[in-house]
Amino acid sequence: MGAISPSVKFLLILNVAVYLLQAVFGLPMREWFALRGDWWSTLGFGQLFTYMFVHGGFTHLLVNMLGLFFIGPTVERAIGSYRFFILYYVSGILGGLGWSLLAEPYMVADGLGKTFLEYPVCVGASGAVMGMLGAFGALYPKAELLLWFVIPIRAWLLVLILAIWELSEVIGRPKIGGIANAAHLVGGVAGFAYAMTLKHPRWVDQLKAKLPFLKKKPSAGSYASPRPRPERLTKEEVDRILDKIGKEGMGALSPREREMLKRATRG
Repeated sequence: MGAISPSVKFLLILNVAVYLLQAVFGLPMREWFALRGDWWSTLGFGQLFTYMFVHGGFTHLLVNMLGLFFIGPTVERAIGSYRFFILYYVSGILGGLGWSLLAEPYMVADGLGKTFLEYPVCVGASGAVMGMLGAFGALYPKAELLLWFVIPIRAWLLVLILAIWELSEVIGRPKIGGIANAAHLVGGVAGFAYAMTLKHPRWVDQLKAKLPFLKKKPSAGSYASPRPRPERLTKEEVDRILDKIGKEGMGALSPREREMLKRATRG
């Protein structure tokens, strides 16, 4: 794996710091930064970004940070720190967006016997980490990983198995600990797709060529005029230029005569 990369180190410190502010100093980070299922009703667009730095407990934090620590440096060195941040944040944001589109409200009763609808909340870097894992599978499909530090498995197979499992959980909507499977699935797909565009840039160009709405339409007057054909030099013109050089030197030639001489020597 090599030394830890700078972006991964920054993200590790940030996630751990936010957790300590909540667990040790008692700051309500979850209430401030968690992603609500109805974030759009309160214009909480920032929650799509902040939720990925808040975790539900130490185990939740540990699992995500282990994934970031072991896989992140390889991905960052492959695509660069700037693109790694794009990969991480976009995967997390799209993961949170995908989860919120499927989040359903539930009934809550207060102490006075009244009931009202409440939306669930989502926290954690799992969507971003899954995006990073998806990118790793796209960049290094044949790399061998150790599942649970014991079972050797190819990266592409691990990503495929996780994607199928997450999809089945999203479709089944299980009630197991409030796991945001939709965020994992969307984040993983986003990371895989982003890495594939970096690995195969020609695919993007081919896609743009096939989709009419992605083609750039030339604006009026933007058509380039045809390039003028170069002048054909006659033997007399070449002799005249050479004679001028012999009498007056190279400094006496005009820019047009210099260009004519250059073309003549190339031919």
